[in-house]
Amino acid sequence: MGLDFLGAPYSAGIDHATFVISPFPYDATASYGTGARFAPARILEASAQLELFDEELEECPYKAGIHTLEIPEVPVEPEMARRLSRDIARDILRGENVPVFLGGDHSITIGVIQAVTDIFEDVTVLHLDAHTDMRNEYQGSPLSHACVARRASELCQVVQAGIRSSSEAEWKHLKKMENLPVTAYMIRQDLEQATRKILEKIESEKIYITIDVDCLDPSVMPATGTPEPGGLAWFELLHLLKESIKHHKVVGFDVVELSPAPGLHFPEFTCARLVYKIMGYIKAFEGISPK
Repeated sequence: MGLDFLGAPYSAGIDHATFVISPFPYDATASYGTGARFAPARILEASAQLELFDEELEECPYKAGIHTLEIPEVPVEPEMARRLSRDIARDILRGENVPVFLGGDHSITIGVIQAVTDIFEDVTVLHLDAHTDMRNEYQGSPLSHACVARRASELCQVVQAGIRSSSEAEWKHLKKMENLPVTAYMIRQDLEQATRKILEKIESEKIYITIDVDCLDPSVMPATGTPEPGGLAWFELLHLLKESIKHHKVVGFDVVELSPAPGLHFPEFTCARLVYKIMGYIKAFEGISPK
């Protein structure tokens, strides 16, 4: 028996859903803290505790229709895992639904973005993360979680925000490409100016949003494999998302790199709330009603 986002009573059939959630339990490329493979189930379990009414939007986002796929058996081998995430995303997009992937480590996003760019000619990846993830390969693999933005940049425009950790080689690569990120420091110094800069950088109408939860400060999100001090606060992240979604059409999104910690329940609840907030913004600003 599967788990449904928000619980079975609030699950829509796939033909009547705007959002299709794909749990993807995979962390074979994790390089420090592991356990992200357990995150999808924990997020789904926590989601049943959410209040359905969004006081900011004054509506219930679930009414747009949410369908949750069964948790798949994911191969350990990175190339096979990439193909699986690509194929699942492609099927969701061909059904004219919005794919919502729950990771898992960040490498799951590579296959999803390949599916997105196969279907949409002009799309920008909005990448929220503590790390640039621009390595050409890491620990011998080009499909590592540390390479996701590099692989995405080979397919479409990538706009990065929340960054506060990068290798020298990655930074030089970004500088050469004239695509330096909007850093966490810039966001903390002047949120409105940083938001404008992000919006100015996005060149397409359509966006895919990928969120590594370590973009949040460890005080907000302690349960992640590679935490970095100096991250975003909750409302800073929501502001960036709200403004980006308000001005663009979201074709899909993911939330990755939660590594559940024993004795802590709030990180998975925070992830579930984040997913629901993004759905709410998409529903509100795109005028979505149930199919």
